[in-house]
Amino acid sequence: MRKLMLASAILASTAVHAADTPVVGGYFADWQYTNEANPYVVSDIPADKLTHVIYAFLSLCGPHTGASETVQAQVAAACEGKAPGTAIVVDTNSALEVDFGEVEVDVPYQGHFAQLAQLKADHPDLVILPSFGGWTMSEPFHEMAKHPEQMDHFAKTAAELITQYDFFGGIDLDWEYPGGGGLTTSPWNEATKLSDEQIAAERDAFTYLVKAIRAELDRLESQTGRDYELSTAVGVGFKAQNIDWVSASPYLTNMFAMTYDYLGGWGSQTGHHANLHATERSVWGMGSDVFIQQMIDAGLPKEKLVLGAAFYGRGWEGTSNFDGQLPLADMVSTGGTSFGTNPSEPAYFMFWDLVRNYTEEQGYQYGYDEESQAPFLWNADKQVFITFEDERSVEAKVEWAKEKGLAGVFTWELSGDPEGELVEVMFETAME
Repeated sequence: MRKLMLASAILASTAVHAADTPVVGGYFADWQYTNEANPYVVSDIPADKLTHVIYAFLSLCGPHTGASETVQAQVAAACEGKAPGTAIVVDTNSALEVDFGEVEVDVPYQGHFAQLAQLKADHPDLVILPSFGGWTMSEPFHEMAKHPEQMDHFAKTAAELITQYDFFGGIDLDWEYPGGGGLTTSPWNEATKLSDEQIAAERDAFTYLVKAIRAELDRLESQTGRDYELSTAVGVGFKAQNIDWVSASPYLTNMFAMTYDYLGGWGSQTGHHANLHATERSVWGMGSDVFIQQMIDAGLPKEKLVLGAAFYGRGWEGTSNFDGQLPLADMVSTGGTSFGTNPSEPAYFMFWDLVRNYTEEQGYQYGYDEESQAPFLWNADKQVFITFEDERSVEAKVEWAKEKGLAGVFTWELSGDPEGELVEVMFETAME
């Protein structure tokens, strides 16, 4: 009974902390240091303007058939001799080996982790979390969910990992997605979609998993005297409905709502991809306000919900039914643009790239949809439409999150804003 009371007290204090201090978070993508056009490293993180930095991504031992050959090789090396469900650092080279510069902290490794250890030493109140999963590495969660002993093992080894790298202040889950909808569980693919029985089983498994992790973090707290957070990413629409939030949310500190990617170059439908408000012109009635309300209705406590902002855009070419004024629900294109910030990922544009290279001089007209609170670019000659976020839309999101009583805001992902312009807006607006 005493243990149960202690756990309840810890959870209650966590919820109060989340409500009292606005969350201003950002995901740090461990691969962006190789971006030749604009490399981004830990020293570029504006830590004084953030409460949370989430390291993307770590994973766990299990199937990764949807990942690249490079990732599969990294996982195989990290998991040699380890049991299924073991928490692992995937890219050990970037995390532990690359020399990003000298640090004052005494750690037996280099890489991003040494830099993060220094960042934590310089900013003791900053919460740094390792995020497990992501779009390309969530497959092992589906396998682990079938085996309670693997979930227990993951919880134990994830806690051991953050003990080894003690600049981490908890754990973030980015399982995309419990109940399906991710890379290897598409509901539109008969070969990969989950059955109703599997969806129900993963609904229960998610609650079991967060309960197991929270128990391990509580044990760790009793040993170290530190507080450890447990957060999770939340997909929009049906992806959020596949979780029993009433049962799971008491074990979670924050829930990061992925309120972006409503539309993209993977389809012909064209419009805003991260608009704050749904309007009569919104495709399928989509908007962050609608999705957040759905989450709240599903049982997510609003004081633990963190609203997402996108530091990137999506683009289409061959766009029709558009006069350059306001996007309409029937806008379509021949497809996503054949170009983007990274040649290997067409139709994806980082914020810094849009600011520098998609201006009036290049034939792009800036527009802002005030009703939706969403900016866009339009090139009439090329018939190119680009949806993105900027200072104005980010400020609107933060203001709305405050009015709604949400925990705060976060971004995917920090390297899109190397000058810190958008982070500055997030922070200053949140703390007003």
